[in-house]
Amino acid sequence: MIACVAVIGAANSPLYIRTFGEEGEDLGFHYIAHVSLDVIEEKLRGAGITSSKDDMYLGFLGPIEDYRVYGYVTNTSVKFVVVLQDAPVRESELRPFFAEVHRLYVNAMSNPFAPLGERLTSQTFDKRVSNLVVQHNTGS
Repeated sequence: MIACVAVIGAANSPLYIRTFGEEGEDLGFHYIAHVSLDVIEEKLRGAGITSSKDDMYLGFLGPIEDYRVYGYVTNTSVKFVVVLQDAPVRESELRPFFAEVHRLYVNAMSNPFAPLGERLTSQTFDKRVSNLVVQHNTGS
């Protein structure tokens, strides 16, 4: 079950963090998203991944507290982090999820009035990500 979706900018600033589930856990998920950046950078450096790599899915980043963290990075160094609770998920289910969130992000940034590198405040983006998470969490 997806507990949090985060979009982190190229300069490692949070652009969007949305939690799903219990109230009051927002700060904890901000921490998890921030800590996962170190793992993402390590994976990118260690694997010698370049910005032209076709497969941007980083996969399982590691367990943090009671959660499992997965990552994805774009060719513009925008990072997507998904925090899952409960049992491990099949990676074949997460790849399309990340690709769809990436597509939604590109659509939101294609708006000429969207400020680049700043918090993503698009209600359409938020609603579509929420719908995507609900679909994933219910298995439909």
